[in-house]
Amino acid sequence: MPQLNLNFNDIPIPETHLWEQFDDEQKRIVIETLARLLVQATRDPHQEQTND
Repeated sequence: MPQLNLNFNDIPIPETHLWEQFDDEQKRIVIETLARLLVQATRDPHQEQTND
């Protein structure tokens, strides 16, 4: 069976335009918030108890 390649180059993605509208301070806040959420999501809830 031949493999099909999907081409999405002609589909506009409005989310990318939103990021471009942010100023540097807004981008910094978004990045810091996402980083904090990633740390919280990957933190082992039992780690703090075992490090006593």
